[in-house]
Amino acid sequence: MPKPRSGREQERGQIIILFVFVLIVIMGAAAMVVDVGVLRNANQNLWNALDAGALAGASQLPADATNASAIALQYADDNYPGGLPAGVTVGFRCVVGSSGGAPRAADLPVVCDPGGNAVWTCNSTTCSSVCIPAEGDSCNTIVLEQAATVPYNFGPAVGVTTGTTQTVLSAACKGPCGAKLSGPVDLVLIVDRTPSMDAGDLANARRAADDLRKSLNPTEQWVAYGMIGPSTGTGSCPSDAAASLGTANLPSDLRRWIPIGMSGIGAPIHNESYTSSGTALANAISCFGASPGGVATDLADPFPAAAYELAQNGRAGVPKGIIFMTDGQPNNSVVKGGGPCGAGTSAQYDAEALARANAAKTAIAGGIEIFTIGFGLGPGEIHGSCGSPPGWSTTGQETRARQLLAGMATGPSADDGCTPAENDDGDHFFCVPKGGGSADLSKVFKQAANALIGGTKLIRLP
Repeated sequence: MPKPRSGREQERGQIIILFVFVLIVIMGAAAMVVDVGVLRNANQNLWNALDAGALAGASQLPADATNASAIALQYADDNYPGGLPAGVTVGFRCVVGSSGGAPRAADLPVVCDPGGNAVWTCNSTTCSSVCIPAEGDSCNTIVLEQAATVPYNFGPAVGVTTGTTQTVLSAACKGPCGAKLSGPVDLVLIVDRTPSMDAGDLANARRAADDLRKSLNPTEQWVAYGMIGPSTGTGSCPSDAAASLGTANLPSDLRRWIPIGMSGIGAPIHNESYTSSGTALANAISCFGASPGGVATDLADPFPAAAYELAQNGRAGVPKGIIFMTDGQPNNSVVKGGGPCGAGTSAQYDAEALARANAAKTAIAGGIEIFTIGFGLGPGEIHGSCGSPPGWSTTGQETRARQLLAGMATGPSADDGCTPAENDDGDHFFCVPKGGGSADLSKVFKQAANALIGGTKLIRLP
C-alpha cells in the first residue's frame, strides 16, 4: 500500500502547477506586448508611407491628377517595408479658406474648383469638398487611405495570428490650402499698358494687379512693380507713362522700368504693409496711364531691370520670381529703337525678348522663376507684327505671340491655344482672352503667385 504524501510534497506539487500557469500567463502577456509593438510599428510605418506618398502626389496638382495618383502610390510603396499592402484608396479634395462657415469666395475657382456638385465640410479655418478630376474638377489636395494587416510573432501560440492597424488617412495639399499665401518670396510684377491696351483693358489689368496685391502677405512676400513701357519713376504717380522709351541703363534707369521697388514689412525700398490702401504699391497700381503711341511694346528691357531689383533689393536665400503680363508681340526696344518696328523685324524683336528673359532666369544664384501671362491672345484677337513671315495670318500672329511667351517662361512651358486648359496645365505660361475680363485675369495672376509661393504640405481635413 503506497505511502501517503506528506503535506509538504502536496504543496510542492501545487506550486509547480501554479508556476506553470503563471508562466503561461507571463509568456502570453509578453507575446501580447511584443505583438502589440509590432502592430504599433506597422501603424507608424503606414503613416510615414502614406504621408510620403501624399506629399509627392500633391506636387503634381492641379495639373495632372492621374500622374499625382501614380506618383503617390509609388512613393508610398517605396516607403513601406516590404511594399505597400494592396487596396490603398486614392481620392482628391478641393481645400479652401472658410468664411463664416462657407467656402471663401476669393479662393474659388483660383485655388481649386470642385465644380457644380461640390458638397462642403467646413471648420473655422478651412472648407473641403470631394473633387473629381475625371469630371473636369480642379483639385489641390490628394488623400490616401488604408489599413495594414500584419502577422504576429507570438500570437499564434494563443490562437491570434494577425493584427490590423487602424485605418490611416493622409492628406497633402498644394498652395495656400485655406490660408493666405505663406512662405517668403521676392516678386516683381510687370503689367502691360502699351497703346494696344484700351481703357477697358487697362481697368482690367489694374483690378487684377490690385487683387493680387491684397491676396499676398507683406510680412513674407516682398513685391516690386514694373510696367511695359517705361514710367516716369517720380512724382505722385511714379508708374505713370514716360514720354519716350529712353534708355535702360542700370541702376540709373531702374525706376523707369520698376517704378516701385521692393515693398513689404522690412523691405529696403518701401517698408510698409502694401495690402493697405494709400501705400506706394497700391497707388502705383491705381494711378498709371497708357503709354504714348511712339513707345510701343518693349518686352526685352523690363527683364534685366526686374532681375537687378531682385538681386540688389531682395533677400538672400529667398525664392525669387517675375510675373510678366502683356497683350502682344514686341515691336520696339532700347537697342533697336526708332518707335514701333523702327529697326527690326518680328523675328529680331522676339529673339531679343527671349534672350533677355532667359538671361534673367539665371541672373542671380538660385535662379529666378518667370511666369508669363498673355492677355488677349485668343482666336480673332489682332496683334501687330513687324515684317511677319509671308502667310502669317492674324491667327498666326496670335500663335507666334503665345509661343514667344511660353518660351520666355520658366520651362517646360507650352502654348495650348489660349483655352481654359492652358491655365490648368501646371506650367509657367497662362493665357486669357480679353473677353474674359478682370475676373479671369485676376485668377491667373493669383495662380502664378500660388505656383511660385505655395509648396505642398500635409493637412488635416475639416
